[in-house]
Amino acid sequence: MNELFSPDIKKIHLIGIGGSSMVTVAELLLDRGYELTGSDMARNVNVIRLEKKGIPISIGHFPKSVRGADLIIHTSAVHDGNPEIDEAKRLGIPLLKRSKFFGILTNKYKHSVAISGAHGKSTATAMVSAMMSDSPLDPTLIVGASVHELDGNIKIGKGDIIVNEACEFEASFLDFKRTLSVILNIDDDHLDYYGSLKNIQKAFVEFANGTEEDGFVLINADNKLAMEIVHEIKRRIVTFGVENPADYRATNPHYDSEGYMIFDIYYKEDLLGTVELSVPGVYNIQNALAATAIVHHFNEDIGPALEKLHKFKGAVRRFDSHGQLNGALLYDDFAHHPFEIYNMLKAVRSFFKDKRIVVGFQPHTYSRTKILFEDFLTCFEYADEVWIMDIYAAREAHDPSIHSTMLVEAIKTPPTYYVPTFEDLRDKMRSELKEGDVFFSVGCGDVYRIFDEFLFVDEEED
Repeated sequence: MNELFSPDIKKIHLIGIGGSSMVTVAELLLDRGYELTGSDMARNVNVIRLEKKGIPISIGHFPKSVRGADLIIHTSAVHDGNPEIDEAKRLGIPLLKRSKFFGILTNKYKHSVAISGAHGKSTATAMVSAMMSDSPLDPTLIVGASVHELDGNIKIGKGDIIVNEACEFEASFLDFKRTLSVILNIDDDHLDYYGSLKNIQKAFVEFANGTEEDGFVLINADNKLAMEIVHEIKRRIVTFGVENPADYRATNPHYDSEGYMIFDIYYKEDLLGTVELSVPGVYNIQNALAATAIVHHFNEDIGPALEKLHKFKGAVRRFDSHGQLNGALLYDDFAHHPFEIYNMLKAVRSFFKDKRIVVGFQPHTYSRTKILFEDFLTCFEYADEVWIMDIYAAREAHDPSIHSTMLVEAIKTPPTYYVPTFEDLRDKMRSELKEGDVFFSVGCGDVYRIFDEFLFVDEEED
């Protein structure tokens, strides 16, 4: 494969290197022999992993960190005003946004699969990775979350296929080369950027129509907002679905005695096989259908790949088990949009019919909490109790017009309580969780750290 950049680029600095997508950029560049440095605001598991590979990483953003670099690659969350961005501009060091890097990367492959959608991208991509990781096709597989089957976010293959998540945030998915474009669903997320649902749909139309002419668009027939744009798509369309007619469809979905979902997958009139899925929820049947369609496109002998779906345990932070506390089962999930939370909890309720379900929720960004406020009031109906933390600001400045207590006061059912900090949440878990309970930490910020807190406290007590 050709080098990614011109020969004069040898040293590259990555801003936000510990992010779930940026860590894959680092590993891809390491594999190609580039000298790397990085920076991030916190030392997380990704930073630690990359430091062990020999990459010097600064915690915090400082002008001196970029000096000597031939190129800067940065996360979408970093903008003007960041000390490293400003210094790079002062020194004339080229800046490359992460999505632009993936545009360069995907153009090096004959086949590029871009998996988009408001929900489920990481899970669907992880399913493809589980099904194709040891395929003779030897694809490069990039997931926006750590995957148990890959022992990380990425597998770098030597074949001519790359499978990648393509996020619609700031329209970054338009930068990817795509021979197979996947639309898992469309929803009213990232309205702080798009302004309206209509603009989001327009972006997905542009995404679909940017597919190479000899490629095709794979789209969810069960998602109303996605199907509304089908008439505007100028590429070949293949559909998948559970509830509506589709090219790839699941029939007879049901749970077995151990709680696994079982269903048959058909491609048109042909039965491809029966799947026993270890992760619950109708949305995961849809994800499995999308993954099957992708893999089937490259290999008609789909049987062995379908068998791997049963062993698929989910991407990290998706229905992720963290043991027990006081006999209560502990889980973590990345769900942060009301639609995701509702469907995740519906699946949890179907899986744990007779248990008390408690949610520790950390709202993500002031803008999302404000824009989707009314939807947050009803998305917890399958829970028995909700404990809400302070809003995780992420990339945003503090907004005094919205606060977690406003959600606590407005949610009528189930009973909802304000637990602002990790210490408050930990104390409530220790004092109130008991055998027969299932606890889920929920959100895409750092709420998962509650389990690190437990480990830290237990070690101190020992």
